[in-house]
Order: sequence, then C-alpha cells, then structure tokens
Amino acid sequence: MKKWLILVAAFILVLTACGPATPPPDTAPPDSLPPDSITPEVPPELAHLGVNPVETSMPIYGSTLTVSTSYPRSFDPHQRVGYGPLTQMPVFNNLITFDLAYKGISPETIIGDLAESWETSADGTEITFKLRQGVKWHDGMPFTADDVVYSLDKMTDPNRSVVYADYPAYQSAEKLDDYTVKVTLKYPSAGYMMALAGAYSLMLPKHLAGTDHQSLEFMVGTGPFIPTETVVGVHTRMKRNPEYFKKDQYGNQLPYLDALYLIDTGAGGDDLLIARRLDVRNLVVSGSSLEVFNTIRAGAPEILWQKTVKSESVGFFLNLTKSPLDDIRVRRALAMVLDEEGIIIGYSGDPSFGIPGSGFLPPSMGLSQEEVSTLMGWDKPYEQRVADAMALLSEAGYPNGFKLEILAQRASGAPTVGHPGASLVLADTLRRYLNIDVTVQALSRVELEKRIQDNNYHVYCQTAQINDDPSKLVTWFGTNAPTPWPHYSNARVDSLLENLDRVIDPDQRQQDIWEIERILLTDLPVLPTGVFPTRHMFYYPHVKNLRWQTPPYSAICRLEDVWIDPALKPANFATE
Repeated sequence: MKKWLILVAAFILVLTACGPATPPPDTAPPDSLPPDSITPEVPPELAHLGVNPVETSMPIYGSTLTVSTSYPRSFDPHQRVGYGPLTQMPVFNNLITFDLAYKGISPETIIGDLAESWETSADGTEITFKLRQGVKWHDGMPFTADDVVYSLDKMTDPNRSVVYADYPAYQSAEKLDDYTVKVTLKYPSAGYMMALAGAYSLMLPKHLAGTDHQSLEFMVGTGPFIPTETVVGVHTRMKRNPEYFKKDQYGNQLPYLDALYLIDTGAGGDDLLIARRLDVRNLVVSGSSLEVFNTIRAGAPEILWQKTVKSESVGFFLNLTKSPLDDIRVRRALAMVLDEEGIIIGYSGDPSFGIPGSGFLPPSMGLSQEEVSTLMGWDKPYEQRVADAMALLSEAGYPNGFKLEILAQRASGAPTVGHPGASLVLADTLRRYLNIDVTVQALSRVELEKRIQDNNYHVYCQTAQINDDPSKLVTWFGTNAPTPWPHYSNARVDSLLENLDRVIDPDQRQQDIWEIERILLTDLPVLPTGVFPTRHMFYYPHVKNLRWQTPPYSAICRLEDVWIDPALKPANFATE
C-alpha cells in the first residue's frame, strides 16, 4: 500500500506556487563505477562493513583536481565547523585513521596515520603510540611527540575545543621520547580510538599555537597538500606537498595530484558540475533527492556516482512537555499509523533513498526490522493499525483528534523535499486517519532555533548525527541533554548511555545498544522515519580512486591517493 500517493494533490498545490511540477520520479539506479575497478577480497568477519572498489589502472602524476565545497568559518578542526574537514583534511593528518578499503568503520579497521604503531596495556587504560620519524610540518619544522601531546590536550579542553565531549575517557598524554607518546584513560574505553580516528581529531603544530585559526598562516600541517591561497567565501588553492610521508603500494610518493582547487559553492555545485567546471561535486553533500540525482544525470550523462547511506537518523522529535504528547497512548497512536516508505518518498522522492521498516538507529547497529515492527505496532494490517490507534486516542480523551504543529527547516528552493517533505507526509497521514488537525511550518534555521529555545513547538523534524557512536544518543535522550528536543528522561537509558563507552565486550555493547533502542521505541520520545540520508558522490570518469565511508567526513577528504587520467578528460572541460 503506497499511501504516499495521497500527497500528490497537496504537493501540486505547493509546487504550482513555486514553479512547474517535477516530472514523475523513477528509481535511482545503483552505483555507477569505472570499468577498471574491482572489489577486493577482505576478511569475512569485516565483509559486513562493505568494501570499496579499487582501481586497476596505474596511478598518474600531475593535474589539478577541482572540487566544490563550502568555505569554513575556521580552519581549526577542533572547532567542528560545517564542512570544515573538506578543507582541513588535505592539510592535516590524524594520529590514526580508518582503512579506506571499507565503507563502514569499526575498531578492527583502524590503521596508523602519523602513528606507526601502538600498544594497549592489559587493563586497557594506557595506549602507547610510536610515531613516524622524519615527518615534517609544511614550514620545515619536525613533527614530534610534543605536537601530539599539544593536540590531544587541546582537543579535549573545553576552553579550546568544541569536540572535547567526544573523548570522555581521556585523562592525559605524556611524551616518553621525541617519537613516543603515552595516553592515559580514566577507564577502558570502547569509543576513544574510534573518536581519535575521526575527522576532527587532527594533529596541529605546537609551535604555531595561538595563530589566527581563520588565516592561511594557521594552515600548516603534515598533510599531502600545502595551501597557497585562500579567499573568504571564494576558493582555496593548494599545491602538492613533495615531502609527504606516505607512499602507495608500489612505493611511489603520494600525493599524485599537483594541486587542489576548492571552490566555495556552499552545499551545492550542480550547475558548475554540469557545466564541466568541476571534476568532483562536493565530497560529502550530493544528490540527497531524486530530483537532484536526475538533474545531474540528465545534464552530464557520462557522470559516475557512488552511493552511501549515512548513519544519521531523521526523526520526528515529540515535545513531551506539551499536551497531549505527554500521554504515551497518544504517542503510541501516532506511531501505529506511520508510513515510513511514504515519509522517505516525501523526503527524497524515491524509497531507495531510505530504509523502510527501520527504527531510529540504522540497521547496522539497531534492532531487526521484525522487532521494530512489533514494538511500533506495525505487525498488523494497516486497517487494524488505524483502528487500534483510534481506540488509543479515544481512551486518552481525544476521539475527535486535536491540533498539532510540526516544525521543519525550510528546504532551499524545494518546499516539498527534505524535512518539510517528510513532515507533509506525516501531517497528511494523521489528518486522514486520526482526524488530527496538523499544520506544517517550514522555517529558517534562525526561526527554528528561536522556537526550540522558547519551547514553543509540538513536533520537530530533524536529523540526529549519531554516526557510528551510539553513545551520542545522550545528546538528545539523556536527562538534561544538551539538545533536549523531546525533553525526555528515563533513568535506565541514562544509565546505559553513561556506561556505554566503558563496555569493551562487543557482544555486551550490542545488547546494551539494542536495549536503548527498545526503550526509545517503547517510550516514543521520537518517531522513526526510515530516513538515513542518502548521499551520492558525483564525479567524471577521468577522476580515479575516489571512495566512500559512512561517517559524514573521513579520510576520503584527504585526497592523497586520488589521480586524474588526462586521456579521459574531455577538451571541453574548463577546470584548472
């Protein structure tokens, strides 16, 4: 049953006011990969993470790669600015990182970056890192243990970093010699090394401490590219670092590219890509709707793409301080009539852009769809679900429904996709089947933040960036959470989340994660949508060795082993 079709009339009314209606959608095809790529064999126990394709052609040196990006307000990775890693990661390195052979990440896929090796004490509270020797900062100064201690202390200091909460187990770092650092943890941590391998845990030079983090002078790293020019809101140019410390599997010096040219297009770049002014559209934001996907394919038929589903979760956060949402019977009734496939179509235009039947956590870490179906009351025919929901509303004292408002962030130039599109689907379902008088308010970010701050809302459609660390659920569902959209409190959830980073045994950790989701799907501070935003990385065939990983930002942004085949680059390209 595709109840989402009932939205067509409503969507047409909105679209007529904004321009011509979108043609009927078709289904987004699977990845389009270059013919000279293979899928390598990996250990069976890691195959579930997904495997990235590997180019079989030999790398070629030279050329400039032109990429769209969004100019960051800071070059300091420890400030977690939007789209920052796209500019920061070609310049700076991690201590450890995730193996790009895999699409997913896990502790088993952590490899060295500036760290050559490491050992963990028997009790799990000390990690001793051996550093690569001979590595230089871009200004010629040697990279040493002093830089690592400085960076680890800085990124965990609330006064100098906004990512400090990502490392709750960190206690201290100690220089044992110029190329050895010992990290002491407060307790054995399941998440410390995962966070340390992330995009915001970049190593910075101690000798430049205090440099203006918005200036080119700050951009002195050990990475594959050296910034040469940056113009605020326009572009950043980088040249090849001839003394980069890494080599490829053939013993050749990395990187292959002569230069990077990062053009500020915000989160967009479609027009420039179609006009062949870009080699690659923004590495992390691309094609999250069928309309965008089809526009790019129509304008650039030769384009290649790779698809990934992020482990971010879109949900309808219910404000439990507002009546009647403080009544579990009401929340249960709303959950029973949810149509995840319709919501996914409202969000993106096609069900392949989500995972219908899922809970709030992505399937890679969450409950099975069978258990989700039982908990949500979806294991019955839809007509019975509607009848049961109406009975719950009557029992709660709302046989004729009530008024409800859903807030969503306004989608730029597209009023019926993204969060507003998903909200319109839910609103229509609640009106049609439960007689609830629902309005959808698509507001700007500033307007939304004011409404949220004033606690002036019923339902808020938004994305929670859980990524691959379910401990971050505390951000929204912990008592006194820093982002308390649902104003939720459950002592058992608090206990599980507080202890989750200390659970080292993977089986026990998974059991605890499942218990957390069971409670959330029972208490229903949030309604799941099945939307785990799909991204498509678009690039032309002359760009070689691009890969995806599931975190929003990863080592793919470093571009250290990407190359351009000039023989495949058409003459009509206007890139540099």
